[in-house]
Amino acid sequence: MRQGVLCIVIAATAWDTGGAVAAELYDAGRIGSVAVSFWRFLTGLALLMAVHLVRRSRRQETAAPLRGTFTANKLRCLVTGAGLAVQQTAYFASVQQAGLTVATVVTLRSGPVLEPTGAVTGRR
Repeated sequence: MRQGVLCIVIAATAWDTGGAVAAELYDAGRIGSVAVSFWRFLTGLALLMAVHLVRRSRRQETAAPLRGTFTANKLRCLVTGAGLAVQQTAYFASVQQAGLTVATVVTLRSGPVLEPTGAVTGRR
């Protein structure tokens, strides 16, 4: 249970700081939303790979099922990755265009509308 709570705290912190960091990057460096999204994904990939390597060295049995899940669902992994990339880039573009507060409120409030829509279309 502690590990789950720790994961939620880390995810909430990363979500809360992403838009604010992007807004500062826009003001300071004239960097675009695609670049912010790219560097955020690259940093996340590096962190996930580091955690995976540490966990794999401790428990060998977790590596095979994870690899099997991804190889069995290649299309689903590609679609999920593309959807996440579009969502993050759109969020950072909206931070740049509308401001941090508006972008965050709209993003958070769209979840309860989009989630049931995706669930219904996924059943067909």
